[in-house]
Amino acid sequence: MKKTNQQIIDELNESLKKNNQETRVIKYSSDTISLANGTILNDKEQSRFVKRVKNTKTNLWVKQIDNLLSGKITEKEIKSKLASIGGNSVQKKYGHIIKQNLNTGKPWNAGTKGQRIGTLGPRDQKVKDKISEKNSGAGNGMYGIRMSDDSKKMRSNLMKKKILFGEFTPNSNNRNTHWDSTFNGEKYRSSWEALYQYINQTADYEKLRIEYTFNGDTKIYIVDFVDHINKQVIEVKPKELCTGKKFQAKLSALSKWATAHNYTITIVDKQWLQSQLVEIDYTKFDDNTAKKIKALYEINKKNRNK
Repeated sequence: MKKTNQQIIDELNESLKKNNQETRVIKYSSDTISLANGTILNDKEQSRFVKRVKNTKTNLWVKQIDNLLSGKITEKEIKSKLASIGGNSVQKKYGHIIKQNLNTGKPWNAGTKGQRIGTLGPRDQKVKDKISEKNSGAGNGMYGIRMSDDSKKMRSNLMKKKILFGEFTPNSNNRNTHWDSTFNGEKYRSSWEALYQYINQTADYEKLRIEYTFNGDTKIYIVDFVDHINKQVIEVKPKELCTGKKFQAKLSALSKWATAHNYTITIVDKQWLQSQLVEIDYTKFDDNTAKKIKALYEINKKNRNK
């Protein structure tokens, strides 16, 4: 039986009330919603509002409705938190595979195409067929567009130049954890990088870019830190990951640059970080990063006391 507009209003308001939100719906139609504060949502805005308030998979959207409407939080920030939840779930279930495939050139999720590898199981074949049909033909964003090999190569070279000259930096979001570490509001790819920046605040983050060759292709190496005052280049990486042909290719290019400019190379691993006897102001970091840094030093204290 089709629900009346008043029934939908009651359901939406019940969800808002349950999640401690002050926002209330006073009018509803198939394409418009009027809120008690005078806001009117039309078309896509109306549809998004309903989906977020009635979402049964996560209440993260509805818990932030007041802040979202007032501008205290952005959609991007909420999506980042949702990605973090998914990333943590993936780490918990597939962390061992992720570690095995790092720096090997093999995707950690190879063979999982068409599956939802986070908190949900594989999609039903009918659902996958429906998605495939929807994204085929005119539904595909590249439908009717044929790019020659020369065009692809030109685009690739253009992007490499943008990265090399600092005009573009790939997303800082950590590909393994799906959340950003932050120090003083600035984003870093890991808690170790954020911690190193705290220890050495004269170092510049991801400002030095060097070309290197791997498997016959020219690539761009974005060096973690460069300290022009102390003439150092710094790579922040666990010791066990400082292996493999790709890492050696990067290190070789970095060594040539360092020699040519009279800089030294420092590999910052767990032991290096734990050896730095500095007072940490954890309020400078986001909560996840602060927890990881505390754990890093707690482990070191326990090892010293054995």
